[in-house]
Amino acid sequence: MKAATATTRPPATFGEVLRTHRRRAGMTQQQVADLATLSVRAVRDLESGRARRPRRATVQLLGDVLRLSGGSRAAFEAAADPLPQPGRGGEVDWLPPVSPAPLIGRDRELRALSELLTFERHRRVCVVGIPGVGKTRLTLEVATTLRDREGWSVLWRDASDVPDGGSLAESAECVLAGRGGEDTLLVVDGARGTAAAEAAGRLLDRFPRLRVVTTAQVPGQGDGAHLMPVGPLPVPAGPDGTGDDAAGCPSVRLFRTHLRRLRPHQTLGGETSAAVAALCRWLDGVPGRLVDAASWCLLQSPEELLRAMTEAEDPERFAFPPTDPDGLPDPLALALADVGPGERELLARLAALPGGWTVDEAVLLSGSTTRHTAGLLHALLLRGLLRTADEEGTDRFRVLNRLRPLLVPAGGRAAA
Repeated sequence: MKAATATTRPPATFGEVLRTHRRRAGMTQQQVADLATLSVRAVRDLESGRARRPRRATVQLLGDVLRLSGGSRAAFEAAADPLPQPGRGGEVDWLPPVSPAPLIGRDRELRALSELLTFERHRRVCVVGIPGVGKTRLTLEVATTLRDREGWSVLWRDASDVPDGGSLAESAECVLAGRGGEDTLLVVDGARGTAAAEAAGRLLDRFPRLRVVTTAQVPGQGDGAHLMPVGPLPVPAGPDGTGDDAAGCPSVRLFRTHLRRLRPHQTLGGETSAAVAALCRWLDGVPGRLVDAASWCLLQSPEELLRAMTEAEDPERFAFPPTDPDGLPDPLALALADVGPGERELLARLAALPGGWTVDEAVLLSGSTTRHTAGLLHALLLRGLLRTADEEGTDRFRVLNRLRPLLVPAGGRAAA
């Protein structure tokens, strides 16, 4: 006698779950639609499976109407956005990461990147900037917004897992082919070389509703992507910027957020606020550096940390959290190694200046033509090795403080 073969029923679809809860509540499709401010056709399409990817806001409204809470609410929302199962085209490898914390001080960049992909309909965008400036976090926030508010599908791949452009395109095609004609955003995070560009060209030709965003330290050459440089967060204007203006400064807000988590009883009086503002200027407003430096505040107050950082023989040790005392290869030093001789010479001259400078002043300092110097400055800005200073209402720039020890000879270090 043959043993009975067990069959496993696939997980219930969102439409099935919605219909079950609606009937338990004793409500008609029209009643649910009216209370959720939807059309009855929208509810009908969801239950029948004709609409398979409801927006997050729609799911939340339906959950409210059906008075779901606790485990029932969690299962209801999970059914609307189920985790891909291993073996289904390898989709589990394409899940975006979870947002680690609220994004602070990037409202303009969020709007700009979202509009590039939606309103302006750019299909290829490359987000560029130095390590730690927040390229990945910004792109993740935009991807999450497009998924939740616009109903886009999002695929995410770390470039370190991509052997070459052909392999990336081939594996992405398998996933995209099962998604029909829906709007999809593919993110390749940490792209280097030409693999991402090669894959993007192949995929965009085949899938007309696909957009591709790559994040990279160095802009790709000739890949046809729209470049979006991401710079450091704004820092307090000057040594006296410790009042309300400094408190609302994005870099200060970010530092204070982590400071409150580590030292919840820390009072932010005059001296502490001044130290936080000075730390943000010293750290160039680079989010990754601010977070790493703030981790030291579990051991030292902001005043003590500022003094240690500015007086230490090795201030670069604060570029890494105390949990990583040996550090890693300095990513800025690696980025500087890729800079051409002309760009590096100009950087060294500019790093010796005590304050911010304009493009015209840089031209005079370089001794070259405006066109040549502007080209060098443009490349350095795209690489994130300069930051805007915005002093006295004039567009001014500064070399990152972290780069100065690498550029200015001993004894000639300029003040931050």
